[in-house]
Amino acid sequence: MDTIPNQAKLFEQSFHDSLELSSSTKKEVENAAHLTNNESEFSVSPNNILDEGKLFYFDPNGLPHADWHKLGLSDKQIAVLKNYENKGGRFKQKTDLKKIYSINDRLYRRLEPYIRIKAIPDTAITKEQRRTPLLYDKFERNTAELIDINSCDTTALMTLKGIGSVLSKRILKYKDVLGGFYRIEQLKEVYGVPAETYDLIKDHIIVSSLDGIKKININEVDATSLAKHPYLSGKDAKLIINYRDQHGNYVNIEDLTKVGTLSDLAIAKIAPYLIFENDSR
Repeated sequence: MDTIPNQAKLFEQSFHDSLELSSSTKKEVENAAHLTNNESEFSVSPNNILDEGKLFYFDPNGLPHADWHKLGLSDKQIAVLKNYENKGGRFKQKTDLKKIYSINDRLYRRLEPYIRIKAIPDTAITKEQRRTPLLYDKFERNTAELIDINSCDTTALMTLKGIGSVLSKRILKYKDVLGGFYRIEQLKEVYGVPAETYDLIKDHIIVSSLDGIKKININEVDATSLAKHPYLSGKDAKLIINYRDQHGNYVNIEDLTKVGTLSDLAIAKIAPYLIFENDSR
């Protein structure tokens, strides 16, 4: 079973759960929000816990399940926090808690004035924690790292917003049919990738190299094989091969304009996938 999409689903569910905080805490949220930038405006001692919110000073690192409950978190929200912790995650500063997907802005503003993180020496962090990449980190890295769509796998694609198991497989299948992507805009051609999804992922993907693009030797291929490329119809393929048989080999991409029935757009799209005799590409 692929753990990444399951983790993403858990984060997503926990995020929605966090939106269901009781309306009885609304006043606490407003009060706590004033403390975000200036904690001296309102002082709460450890013994002066608010009746409804059960708010108290706490260190999120290693905080018991029961204490998270007292702070108003649901079991699913706590499960996300504990999973992060079990994978070796540690909160080094207050804002690290905000990065957890199940902690939305409203909940974070409510808790932020009461967070007290104890400093620990670097030696307390195990070698295993330094060496092992966290599952949480893999999920979050889509905001910082670019994914090469010509070399990535389905797991990497599923870290992108809007891309699930089915769509990630469909993207890679289309890549194979094309012979590789040469522009990220080609993702719009994949069935099931709407404009909204493309806009979400376009800044997180790249085509780092064209070296892996599979080329078709236009002077050796037959019509049936050429027609398998999604940018050419069966009719187009036959016309291209018939013209070659009648007039000789193609020298360069401009020769395809002599076929007569191919549009400039069709020629431009298929050009990166063709190779000609004595072509140095």
